Amino acid sequence: MKMVKSLLLGSAAGVVAVAGAQAADLPVKAKPVEYVKICSLYGDGFYYMPGTEGCLKLEGTIRSQYGWNNTSARTPHYTGTGGAQDRSTNPFSMTHRGQFATDARWQTAYGSLRMYSRIRVENENNGSILANGAGITSTAGGGPAVNIPRAFIQWAGFTFGHVKSLGDTSYLGEDGMQVLHQTQNIGSETGSNGNNEISYTWELGNGVTFNVFGGERRVKSYANLSADNWSAGGNPNTSIRGVQMLSPGASLYVRQAWGDFSIAGNVVPISTVYYTNAAAPGYVPSAACNAQPGTTFCNYTDDAWGWSTAASTKILTPWVTPGDYFIVQGTYAQGALNYAVGNNQASPGLFGSGNTIAIGAITDATYVNGAGYEKTTGWAVAAGYMHWWTPTFKQSVTVTHTEISYNDTVKSNRWFCGGGGARTLNVNLTAAENAAGVSCDPGYKYETAATTLSWYPVGQRFRLAVEALYTHISTAYEGQTLVIGNQQGYRPSGLYLAKNQGIYAGAFRANLAFPGQDD
Repeated sequence: MKMVKSLLLGSAAGVVAVAGAQAADLPVKAKPVEYVKICSLYGDGFYYMPGTEGCLKLEGTIRSQYGWNNTSARTPHYTGTGGAQDRSTNPFSMTHRGQFATDARWQTAYGSLRMYSRIRVENENNGSILANGAGITSTAGGGPAVNIPRAFIQWAGFTFGHVKSLGDTSYLGEDGMQVLHQTQNIGSETGSNGNNEISYTWELGNGVTFNVFGGERRVKSYANLSADNWSAGGNPNTSIRGVQMLSPGASLYVRQAWGDFSIAGNVVPISTVYYTNAAAPGYVPSAACNAQPGTTFCNYTDDAWGWSTAASTKILTPWVTPGDYFIVQGTYAQGALNYAVGNNQASPGLFGSGNTIAIGAITDATYVNGAGYEKTTGWAVAAGYMHWWTPTFKQSVTVTHTEISYNDTVKSNRWFCGGGGARTLNVNLTAAENAAGVSCDPGYKYETAATTLSWYPVGQRFRLAVEALYTHISTAYEGQTLVIGNQQGYRPSGLYLAKNQGIYAGAFRANLAFPGQDD
C-alpha cells in the first residue's frame, strides 16, 4: 500500500513539473499600451505627457494677409515714405506667418506650474522692390523674420518672462474687432509681440484680479531740440538714456457674465544723455563741452517721470445676437504716450495732391540745453461693436480718436521752429511766418473708422476676413506754409501748405488655427 501511494505521489509531482515547464514556455501577456490620455484639468486640448503627471497642449497658426495702402499689410500709409503717396511707395503689401506654441502645466503644492512659449516665423514683402528718392532701387522685406512673442513661466501668482503686459486693457483687436490693421496705433497693446515683464496677480474672487508688475519700458522720443533734426513723416530723434530699471504699474481686471472691465496705470522714468554744445537761454556750454559736445563735459537734465492711465469695458449683448458685444476704451498720458496712444503710432507725414501735407510730431518729452523736460500729452478714445449676422458670419464697426498736444512752453518758445535755443529743423515755418509769430504747434489728431467682415466656413478655427479702414490726420499747422528741408520719397523739398488729409486702406486675411479659435 505504501508502495502504491509513493508511486501515485511521484506521478502527480511529475505531471505538475511538466505542466509548470510547459506554462513557463508560453508567452507572457503584454501590459496594456499606455495611450495618450486627455487632461481635463486645464480646459480643452490638453493631454497627459506619457509617463508624467504633466499636461501639454500644442497650438499652431498659419496666416496669409494682403494689404492695400499699408506698410507690411498692417500699418496704413500715413507716415514715413508711405505717406509720400508717390511712385516710391508700395501700395500693395503682403505678410505670411506661421506660429507654433506649447503650453505645459503641472500641479504643485502652490497651485499649477505653467511653461508657455510661442515661436513665430514671418515673411513680409520678401523681394519687393522699392525706389528711394535718389532713384536707387533696394529690396524691402528680406528673408523670414523669427520672433518669440511669448516665453514665460507662471507659478504661485508670479509670471516671469515675455508676455502680453498686465498693463494692457481690453482693446479693439481682441476677437477680431479691428484685427487686420495695427490696433497698436490707437492704444497700448502688447499682445502681438509681447513685452518683457515680471508680475504678481492676486485672485480676489468673483472674477476680479489685481496685478502689480514691472516691465520693459515702452517710449516715444525724448527729443533734445537743441540738437534734433526732425524730418517730415519721421519721429524726432531721441536722446534717451540706457535702461536703469523696470517700468512699474498696476491693473485691475473684472470679468463677469455681463462682460469685463479693466483699468491700468503705468509710470516710466524719463532720463536722457548729455547736453550738446548749442547755447540756449540759461545755458552756456563750457570750453570742454564745446570741444567735445554730448559728453560728460556737458551737463544733463534732471530725471523725471511720465505716467499713463487706461480703462476699458466690454459689454456683452446676447439679447441682440449671441456673441455680440460692445467695447469702449479711453487712455490718457503725460510723458508716457506709448501706453496711451499706441505702441506703433508714429509722427504723421501724409502728403496730399499738389504741395500739401498733414504733419505732426509725437514725443514723450522735449527739452533744450539747460532746460527741464516738457512732457507731451496724449489721449485717445475708441469704441466698437461686434455683430454676428449668422453663426458663421460676423461684422465689426470701430471708430477711434487720438490727440497729441504740446504745452505753452514748447509752443510759445517756438521750439519746433528754432526758437528758445532750439535748432532750426528740417520742418519749419517760413521766415515771414516766424517773424510774424505765427503759432508753431506740432500737435495733431489721428482718427480712424473701420469695418471688418469675417467668415468662418468650416468652424471657428478657419477664418476669411476683409477690412476697410479710413485714417484721417488733422494737423495743428493747418493753413500755414511749411518749409520742408528734406526729400521724402519722390516728394521734393520746398514749400508745402499744411492741410488735413485722409487715406483709405484695406486688407484681406486667411487664417487657420489649431486646435481652437483663430487669433
